[in-house]
Amino acid sequence: MKRYHRLWGLALCLLLIPTMAVANDFSDYKTAAGDTAVVNLPTVEAGWFVATDFFPEDTEAMIDGTFAAEGRLIAANNQSIYLQRTYGSSQWDVVGTVPAPMDPSFIHVSPDGSKIALGCGYGAPLAIIDTTTLSVSNPQLLFDTDYTANGVTVFPLVNYYDGDWVDNQYFVVNGGSWPSGCEPPYDSNPNCSFESGIGVVDTEDDDPSTHVGVPLVFGIPGSSGDVDVDSNGNLLTGIGFKTMPTNRTGELKVWAKDDWNPTSGSFTLQDYETTGAIVAENILSVAYLGEDAEGNLHVGGGDAFGYTPPYPNENGYAALIKAGIVADIADGDRTDPVNDGDKTDNGEYKYFAPDPCQDDSATGILAGNWGRGLAVMWNPTYYEDNGICYGNTGSASDYWSPGVTPRLTIYYPGSAPDSDGDGIVDASDNAYLTENPGQEDTDGDGYGNAVDADFDDTGVVDISDYQTFRNKYGNSATDSEYDMNSDGYIDVTDYQMFRGRYGTAGPWY
Repeated sequence: MKRYHRLWGLALCLLLIPTMAVANDFSDYKTAAGDTAVVNLPTVEAGWFVATDFFPEDTEAMIDGTFAAEGRLIAANNQSIYLQRTYGSSQWDVVGTVPAPMDPSFIHVSPDGSKIALGCGYGAPLAIIDTTTLSVSNPQLLFDTDYTANGVTVFPLVNYYDGDWVDNQYFVVNGGSWPSGCEPPYDSNPNCSFESGIGVVDTEDDDPSTHVGVPLVFGIPGSSGDVDVDSNGNLLTGIGFKTMPTNRTGELKVWAKDDWNPTSGSFTLQDYETTGAIVAENILSVAYLGEDAEGNLHVGGGDAFGYTPPYPNENGYAALIKAGIVADIADGDRTDPVNDGDKTDNGEYKYFAPDPCQDDSATGILAGNWGRGLAVMWNPTYYEDNGICYGNTGSASDYWSPGVTPRLTIYYPGSAPDSDGDGIVDASDNAYLTENPGQEDTDGDGYGNAVDADFDDTGVVDISDYQTFRNKYGNSATDSEYDMNSDGYIDVTDYQMFRGRYGTAGPWY
């Protein structure tokens, strides 16, 4: 009887309160007010690209004991690993170094944020790095040919193109002929050097110097694509590039969790051509696979090889597949591939093209579940900020190379959190716990004026900052760095804000 009383009470409440719409990030990314923000990644000085990732929601990982990793971006390029100074910032701090310039394949943070998988590039080792090993104040060399720092594990024999964490121990990679060369099971195929495969690496293996992982999927034709383990435990990968005898570039397949059982210790080798189910037949070059906070599958890539007619040009955009479709295909509840159309938004497929020129040879995409942002990485070489496109547009003219400063355009749905209620979502707010709708940052250090009382940039608010502030007290807003509330005056309100920060050390929110 109580059950019916509770149901009746619930029905009555629903009649008395306004109806709340259920959040739908997939539909909302392009329509929410103020839905985009831009972050500049570290400039490419060597190699081809910048690898980047978000730290996950609810991680307890800390860097230097003061920088909460949750929701921050981490990046790899040149000879450094960089940490985003604060949310929404294009300022980066070096937190670790490697012995040689990277052409990074990936940097991926584990589900709990405690580890980082770094693929330094072709022929370089896979490195697994404890987050606590990184340091803003004292970045160290993480490994060398005869040295490995505490908290770092190096796997020199693992061959990779890209990868993804299964959990906090196992890491899957798509790595060319797995694990390398043409040893079994590839030696039965005379064309094995033109195939790729997937294997799983135990990042806690007792002998990483000899560990090559365990093969999972073999015989993937053409060039490597990304690999992803989604929130349901399904495994996804596909064909990065294959045009002969027919075009199969962008073919994406899924294997249900029960078919590959990633953490049992026993793995069943799968033949790509005879197992798995097709999710899509033409999704870019199936790079940058992953999920957003709602479970929508994102896909990046493009025409890095320079497709020629009659194959479609797929330059300068990334795609999103609606949540639930992959699970239905993996479970056998659906057999038809995703209707991806021709860059046409529909009920199960969306595309994102932050580069107005749409001439990038490759486009990255990643999701941050803490801030619910969907970040699309693009190359602005042939785009001017005044909105003008120039160069050989339409034929993948924006090839990645040294000198490029990649941009992340981050799309936010209406569900994105705004903790201080100032209209700026947390993941793009340079002081996400303090109202500062104008995002003023006079000294350009990444911290908003509303929280930045470190006027001499020593990392601590101390007597030196107080003396400087006292000398500026009463001045007009020409000294806007000291006008912490940005009202045009340096007065008692600013002093009270300064006093609240006195004695603190960065980061400030």
